[in-house]
Amino acid sequence: MPLDRQERIILEILQQDATTPVAEIALQANLSAPSCWRRIRQLREAGYIRRQVAVLDPDKVNLGVTVITAVTLSDKSVAGQTRFEQFAMERHEVQECLLLSGGRDYQLKVIVPTIKAYGYFLTSVLLDLPIVESAESNFVLREAKQTTALPLGLVEIPSGN
Repeated sequence: MPLDRQERIILEILQQDATTPVAEIALQANLSAPSCWRRIRQLREAGYIRRQVAVLDPDKVNLGVTVITAVTLSDKSVAGQTRFEQFAMERHEVQECLLLSGGRDYQLKVIVPTIKAYGYFLTSVLLDLPIVESAESNFVLREAKQTTALPLGLVEIPSGN
């Protein structure tokens, strides 16, 4: 189902703060509170809202080192990709695993408490995998922008809504 204007407003608000009271969301979306609650429930049931989470400050929980790691596989088959993606799913320090086009096969976002911890992950875990040919690490010096919000303003609203 395509999103109408009110649903887009609802989702934009929830992306910024999922604890926003339904009454406030309804006011901004020009809906009654019960109607707004029904739409939120429908959006969840339709899979638009995958889950609601708390976004933590990595420095406060002693996970202040972020590394972007480009990985080249020696086994580029579907089976090799599946094995690597399973590895990434099982590793808590891997926050993102993206299959890429171009020169590298995957990009990982790895978050660890120290550079030493990353060194262990790189040399004793990642490069120990038989399907990994090489890895290139880039340490994040500053996070200029980080968001979990999708750019819903780029989505066309069906005419008549």
